[in-house]
Amino acid sequence: MRILITGASGFIGRHLVETLRHKGHELVLISRRERGRWGEGVTWRVVDFAGAQRPEDWLPLLADVDVDVVVNCVGIFSQTRRQRFDDLHDKAPRALFAACEQAGVELVIQISALGTDETARSPYHLSKKRADDALAASALDWVILRPSLIIGDEGVSWRFFQALSALPLVPVIGDGQQILQPISIKDVTKAILLSIERKEAVRQRIDLVGGEQVTLRQYLQKLSCWTGKKSFHPLHIPYGLAGVLAGLAPLLGKFPLDRQAIKMLREARAFSGETCRRALGFSPEGLSHVLAQNPASRCQRREARQTFLFPLLRLSLAFMWIMAGVASLFLTPQAQSLALLQRLGLEGMSGVFALYGAALLDMALGLALLLHYRVRQVGQVQMVLILFYTLALSFVAPHMWADPFGGLAKNFPVLVATSLMISQAEG
Repeated sequence: MRILITGASGFIGRHLVETLRHKGHELVLISRRERGRWGEGVTWRVVDFAGAQRPEDWLPLLADVDVDVVVNCVGIFSQTRRQRFDDLHDKAPRALFAACEQAGVELVIQISALGTDETARSPYHLSKKRADDALAASALDWVILRPSLIIGDEGVSWRFFQALSALPLVPVIGDGQQILQPISIKDVTKAILLSIERKEAVRQRIDLVGGEQVTLRQYLQKLSCWTGKKSFHPLHIPYGLAGVLAGLAPLLGKFPLDRQAIKMLREARAFSGETCRRALGFSPEGLSHVLAQNPASRCQRREARQTFLFPLLRLSLAFMWIMAGVASLFLTPQAQSLALLQRLGLEGMSGVFALYGAALLDMALGLALLLHYRVRQVGQVQMVLILFYTLALSFVAPHMWADPFGGLAKNFPVLVATSLMISQAEG
């Protein structure tokens, strides 16, 4: 069977490709950029999904690849300036579904989300629901799968909760009694495969939930044990404070935590797995079984402990550079700074320009790190500046090497810390 997968480079998409290749299916993979090589029977097509919002944008592709099944795995949990719920969850999928109807595609499988039903309130759920409803109203054969919290390697939420559980004090929002039903990525891809193979699944909305209900506190406690911690110390955070902290979360990086996520967690409720058992003929495994069957490796335990350390490293370096600029401009006597610059041959206005220029550059680089902007490039510039400052000060103020508080000697661990930050930066 020839199957087209959108969002093929994403978390679900990558695992699905492995599952379907194992079954011998021919695959056409859609993503914003080509990722890797899968070998014979796999074709990549580069498509800007957010920009393909008309059936006409999809029809030439569908006519060219002539697929039997389309699986839409595209989804984002948080919006950015370039990636919006309305584009990725609603307009583009509806255009794709309309094109599939015109092209005579046999089956469309939509990967939605748990809670995209009549109770949907959040922009995330509502955008998914609009596409679900459009697909359900079409003349196509379709299956809408609504997975719960997915656990599995490289999953963003999975890594986030692992990192939380590895902290000395584990943050627990509210009373921690919110109901979760985590499902393994293995069971999600199995459900997609069965949706393709079983006629009983056609034209049904199927909730995919794990076989074990746990509270948020229990979930974190089980993960804490899984990551090798000997004791679990929860720190309960009121919803109001959690919302404030979620607003600051983007400073740490790309974590699935925002005010919408807090609200969705507060409204979490239990779902039945009966539709899955009836339509797909299997019951997903429970969390305890999944963790027992997949013990954490040493690498996974180390990664869980370090996940929040790298963002904190970036923020601490940002603070250092901003304070360096502030100190140069406002805290250190200007005459003292100009005297050092004079020994480098920068006198008069050239010295003033050099002083203010260097201070403003330091502050700009610090702000760039704070805002997570081009971290690798900014870090490389900072390393060059640290080496330059070290050499220049060694010439005009060699006594700083003997400073009891470290002086110039501190530049070497800062270089190492900056190099580590660069190595962990994305892109």
